[in-house]
Amino acid sequence: MASSLLLSILSHLRVFFFFFSLLFLISTTSFHEPGVSPSSISFSTIHTSRNKDEVEALLNWKSTFDNHSQSLLSSWHGDNPCRFTGVACNNYGAITHINLSNVGLRGTLDGLELSRLTSVVSFELANNSIYGSIPSSVGNLSKLNSLNLCFNELFGEIPPSISMLESLHYLNLCANNLSGRIPASLGKLGDLIKLGISRNNLSGSIPQEICNLRNLKLLFFLWRNRLSGSIPSEFGRLISLIELDLSSNNLTGSIPHSIRNLSNLSLLNLFQNNLAGPIPTSLGKLGNLSIFDISQNGISGFIPQEICNLRSLTNLSLSGNRLLGSIPSEIGRLASLNKLDLSFNNLTGSIPYSIGNLSSLSFLILTQNNLTGSIPTSVGSLANLTMLIIRENMFSGSLPSELNRLTHLTQLLMDTNKLEGELPKDVCLGRSLQNFSAFKNHFTGPIPTSLKNCSTLIRLRLEENQLTGNITEAFGICPHLNYVDLSHNHLNGELSWRWEHCPNLMNLRISNNKISSEIPAIFGRIAQLGALKLSSNFLSGEIPRELGSLSMLFELDLSSNTITGNVPTEIGLLSHLAHLNLASNNLSGLIMMQLGSCKSLLTLNLSRNKFCTSIPPEIGNAQFLEVLDISHNLLTGNIPGVLGQLRMLQILNISHNNLFGYIP
Repeated sequence: MASSLLLSILSHLRVFFFFFSLLFLISTTSFHEPGVSPSSISFSTIHTSRNKDEVEALLNWKSTFDNHSQSLLSSWHGDNPCRFTGVACNNYGAITHINLSNVGLRGTLDGLELSRLTSVVSFELANNSIYGSIPSSVGNLSKLNSLNLCFNELFGEIPPSISMLESLHYLNLCANNLSGRIPASLGKLGDLIKLGISRNNLSGSIPQEICNLRNLKLLFFLWRNRLSGSIPSEFGRLISLIELDLSSNNLTGSIPHSIRNLSNLSLLNLFQNNLAGPIPTSLGKLGNLSIFDISQNGISGFIPQEICNLRSLTNLSLSGNRLLGSIPSEIGRLASLNKLDLSFNNLTGSIPYSIGNLSSLSFLILTQNNLTGSIPTSVGSLANLTMLIIRENMFSGSLPSELNRLTHLTQLLMDTNKLEGELPKDVCLGRSLQNFSAFKNHFTGPIPTSLKNCSTLIRLRLEENQLTGNITEAFGICPHLNYVDLSHNHLNGELSWRWEHCPNLMNLRISNNKISSEIPAIFGRIAQLGALKLSSNFLSGEIPRELGSLSMLFELDLSSNTITGNVPTEIGLLSHLAHLNLASNNLSGLIMMQLGSCKSLLTLNLSRNKFCTSIPPEIGNAQFLEVLDISHNLLTGNIPGVLGQLRMLQILNISHNNLFGYIP
């Protein structure tokens, strides 16, 4: 009984080892080994052969790159492409994804046999230095879902063969040097969701066939090309479209009414074209529209009231057109609005009171229109406002005290109007103000006290008003301040040593005021100073020689004061000095011969002083001099012949001296 059982077990073991040996033999047999039937070839062996084909295609392509680019692909060796940098495979080992974006490669696509990569679903090469043309063989990537070649150096035309990629969802060719027309055959890509071909040199009109892309949703970006012609009226058929950007082209004609059918549209950018005609009232039906920018065109007519129905609108930019009429009174219904730019038009009337309802507004720009009336008190309710620009209009009256509530302002530009009264004293209370401009108005009263230690301030222009008060303590520590113009006011006081605490100051202009002090020697430490204009004040004392340390100085105007003494020789050594005006003072001594070393000097006015002796011949070395006025002095001697060397001279005035001889 035991022996029978043992024989049975041995018999089963023989059968097991027979089949095990057979399976082992089959699994280790080569694909090309003779005597092996097709039915015995493993599935993995078939894909090993396919991988070999794909590997060769990639390695051959790598060999065409420069040495640096090849070093970036150091993992590209061996026979398993699934381990290559930027390569992904499916479960069967076939290459499905190639993503080499932002790697830094330099080379072409010519060496890549795309016909051997038929399983590739996505091909991403953005932000490299790939040059040359897009090969027509790209049409062989029949399974391709996404193609991204943005930010390279590709040139030539978009190959029509791209239209063979019937599975393509995403096509991005932006920021290259592609030229020619947009292929009409792109209209065959019925599954396309995203199309981006901006920042190229594409020309011609937009093909109507593009309007067949009913599934197109995102980034229909054709901006910054050279496209011409009109916007196809069939655009209304792109009912899935979410974003449409045709800006920075040469498009003409009007905005098609059919755009009203794009009910999902959230972005519509048409700026920087040559579009004309009115804004279609039907745009008021685009309830999802968030950004509408048609600036810098030739759009005419009125701003339609229907625009105020766009409750989702965050950005409304209509600047640089030919719009007429008033700002719609219902503008306050755009509760989500963050930016409103109506500048550079021909708008009239006043700012609607309802504008105070725009609680999300950050940017209000109304520059260069014909707007009138006073600034409504409701503007003070715009608590999030960072930029208020109302310059170059005809606004009048006093500023409402409510403006002091705008503590987040970084830009307050209201110059060239007819505004009066005092400036808002708390204009920099929030310590955010960077640019404050109120010149060419009728403002009175003092410089706002909050400017004294406005550490964020960069530019300040309050010239051509009727401001009064003492300037001595008006400014403190302003580390970022680079431009100040307080000219043509009625300010008094002294030039303070505190200007030293403005190390980035490049322009200081306080002409035509009532400043009565000496020029502080400390001014010579404002190393970045390029223009110092202090004319028509009551300045006295001598010109500090420390000003000769201002190596960046190109304009110095101290005219019409009561400055005395000699001109420091250091002034004549300023190599960048282009304009020097010391006229109408009580300066004496010799005209500096060092002025001949000022190779950049264009205008020199030393008139109405007490300079004596002769004209230094070195002045003839200032070869770019255009204006020379040394009249009304005590100069004597012969008129030097070297003045004839001043070939660029346009104005010469040496009258009212004791000179003799001929003018060269």
